[in-house]
Amino acid sequence: MLEIKFVSVLLLSPFVLIGCQNNNNNLNLTEDVTRIEVYAWDSDEFVATINDKEFIDGLVKKLDKANTSSTANMNFQMPDYKLLLRNNAEVKYEIGYYKKVRDLGIKGQYWEFDKIYGVKLKLPID
Repeated sequence: MLEIKFVSVLLLSPFVLIGCQNNNNNLNLTEDVTRIEVYAWDSDEFVATINDKEFIDGLVKKLDKANTSSTANMNFQMPDYKLLLRNNAEVKYEIGYYKKVRDLGIKGQYWEFDKIYGVKLKLPID
């Protein structure tokens, strides 16, 4: 009987460990982001372009691995900016950005339609 329990624990352990891993892949981008275009959220007025490869790569990695929290049933102010993450001319991802850190379940500055990302990273535009 003890042997059966031991074998059962050994067989189930890998599944439990896999379930505990935090392998977020929020963005699922398959191509590099070459630039970020920043627009005012309310008016769609162009604000700036970010071409700094180091900043872009760091932001994409942080967003991809970030913890998120649902904002689906919350009332809150819309972000200050809309960011278009582009690979050359093609928009690969669109996300909102708050100038100040917001607490919408977790603290962060980046929002995507139904979730806030736990990322606090100021855009190099102000």
